[in-house]
Amino acid sequence: MDSLDHMLTDPLELGPCGDGHGTRIMEDCLLGGTRVSLPEDLLEDPEIFFDVVSLSTWQEVLSDSQREHLQQFLPHFPEDSTEQQNQLILALFSGENFRFGNPLHIAQKLFRGA
Repeated sequence: MDSLDHMLTDPLELGPCGDGHGTRIMEDCLLGGTRVSLPEDLLEDPEIFFDVVSLSTWQEVLSDSQREHLQQFLPHFPEDSTEQQNQLILALFSGENFRFGNPLHIAQKLFRGA
């Protein structure tokens, strides 16, 4: 996760919250071998989760090197691997079913504890 380390270790800016106390509930998660604290709302609110984990984030927020790093975790195909990976990414973010559901939807449900 070298190319994403700074994203996982930079402190989040914690602005004022709806309760007026200026604190947010954070949850520790283990991503690979790295422990990160993420806002509870991100993990438990599907609307927030899918606003962040989205095709627009993939295309407009992540750098080329970050996308390349993440693509190494996708399946590799014998022919036209890059194009097939791009189709897989589109299917993933559009909610397409992958045999037993969409991995992003499954992950969000697991985060929520549902």
